[in-house]
Amino acid sequence: GDISVVLSKQAPGEQFENLDMLTSLLATSRERDAGETKASRPVIEEIGGSISVEDQLSILKDEDFDWELPQNLPQADSDGLMVGQAKYGFNEQYSGFLAHVHSTANEVNEVSDPEHQSAEERRKQRVATEDAKFDDAYYMENYVNDDDEISSSIRFKTQFYLMLRKLQKAKKEATFSELAADQAIAHNTDIAQETRLLDMIEFTDSEKKTMMDLPRKSHIISDRQAVYLGMVDILFSYCLDHRINHGEPTVESAWAIGAVSATFSNLEQFSTLHSVLISCFRRGLAYPLYRNWELCEKALEDVYVILKLGRRAVLKALLEIKSIFDKHDIYYIYSKIYIDDYCVWVQTLAGDKAIRSLAHKVHHFEVDKDDIGWRLDALEDLALMSSESEQENEGEGQSEDAGFKETI
Repeated sequence: GDISVVLSKQAPGEQFENLDMLTSLLATSRERDAGETKASRPVIEEIGGSISVEDQLSILKDEDFDWELPQNLPQADSDGLMVGQAKYGFNEQYSGFLAHVHSTANEVNEVSDPEHQSAEERRKQRVATEDAKFDDAYYMENYVNDDDEISSSIRFKTQFYLMLRKLQKAKKEATFSELAADQAIAHNTDIAQETRLLDMIEFTDSEKKTMMDLPRKSHIISDRQAVYLGMVDILFSYCLDHRINHGEPTVESAWAIGAVSATFSNLEQFSTLHSVLISCFRRGLAYPLYRNWELCEKALEDVYVILKLGRRAVLKALLEIKSIFDKHDIYYIYSKIYIDDYCVWVQTLAGDKAIRSLAHKVHHFEVDKDDIGWRLDALEDLALMSSESEQENEGEGQSEDAGFKETI
């Protein structure tokens, strides 16, 4: 059975935050002092982590970005290529994991030479592959065809949407006796109230076990903005599959998420929010079972909802993605070079302020069909004209059949 023990706090009323972030909580002083490294791990990674609590809190409070401006200047060649090997994965810290990718049945990977191609070469190849993959007829059919599955996927309410509505309702009903008339105090109280509500997001026993099994380490992030943008790309691909399958992962979900995510399929690292969302929509219209513009817009709304809910919701989504990939005998590699690190990072170094800012930008971002590059408006007009013509022909055929029966 279970034994419950109630202990009094040394300082009554003291609040301990983020106790459910088990990966960071479980790091011991011995592990922090060890600083041991493994050959298969990134050379700029600190195993066990040595960052202080004060430094972490400072990062979480003060991190801020301009999501439309690259944080770092582009480089012609990375340091990895100078020694003959490309870097990829979380924070571009891995190599060697995809050396034999073409000898496996990895249908997610689209990079012809992942161990040696530069980021710019991978990007050019990705765009060319997307252009070749996009199917005009497929898009037109999904645009005009009133498919019940597509419509139900668009109408589907995700677990995160229901979670947000529940928290919004709780926020509306909550009352705070200390609420002052001064607007500044009221604003701070609103933030504190929202933080308390977001802390209500709980993890399942399975999620807690996964967090406890994650590697305990900290990261030296070379381009923090790129890490956040990569997270958006991964979340979009997850949200699209989640919505298409009505929240129930299938045996194809690992491939579907991996194919739509340029981060996984092309080892992409994004520099602006515009570039990542254009990639998301292009791949969302070229790879999934349903290739529909409105469906992609709904998936983007889902990303906003997850970001709006904060780090715990992001972590829950990442843990589900990890579960999907870990169960696949080939695609598990993407957990090793991306998702495991993201699950640790979001608990330790991801900033609440940055995630709120990113949620705001995603919510107000409008993807322009002209930026996709596939004449989508023209294809939609042509699809409507073809559909109307078919309906007219069907109507004329029915009239002729009725007249024939009357003659008989």
